[in-house]
Amino acid sequence: MFSLNRRGFIVSIIGLFASTALLTLIGVGKSKTIRPPGVVDEDKFVSSCIRCGKCVEVCPTGGIKLDYLNFYTLGTPVLEGYCAFYIQLVEPSEEKNVHFKRSRENAELCLRCIDACPTSALKRLPLKKIKISIPKNDKEKCTKCYICVAICPFDAISVDNEGWPSFDLDKCIGCKQCAILCPPRSITHEPYEG
Repeated sequence: MFSLNRRGFIVSIIGLFASTALLTLIGVGKSKTIRPPGVVDEDKFVSSCIRCGKCVEVCPTGGIKLDYLNFYTLGTPVLEGYCAFYIQLVEPSEEKNVHFKRSRENAELCLRCIDACPTSALKRLPLKKIKISIPKNDKEKCTKCYICVAICPFDAISVDNEGWPSFDLDKCIGCKQCAILCPPRSITHEPYEG
């Protein structure tokens, strides 16, 4: 039977922390994940995030989770769900989003995750500079129902010359609402790499 004395246990813990620090410094295990709004540079974000989980606690959609799958980013927040971006779109629906687009001048920005971040790992940015993810449409699944066009809160989706949904990446922030409201689930999102 294997047993550790107190000294062996302390040496093991110190070794674990040292190897974690070394692997983090050299970037072993970097993954491409979708982050909450306010991340400008992945490496700076990972090094300044203290893994406190406050952004997870305040997210009204429950879309932010902590990453427990990747060594390099262990404990940092990832956007697994969607970002409401506006309080009025916490539970988006086709009807709600279409109505929202008509009255968005009075809309209340959410960004609670950014406000809750104690280290400014998540930063307040102008709306045009926020990029969370990049949308992709699988034409084999797409039924050309155009619900994505109708519901996009940023008017970033239009119809191209061939009748397919087309994404204006200058307007799109990557909130992922189009993906969750797409009936055939043809829209997916990939991490933004700016």
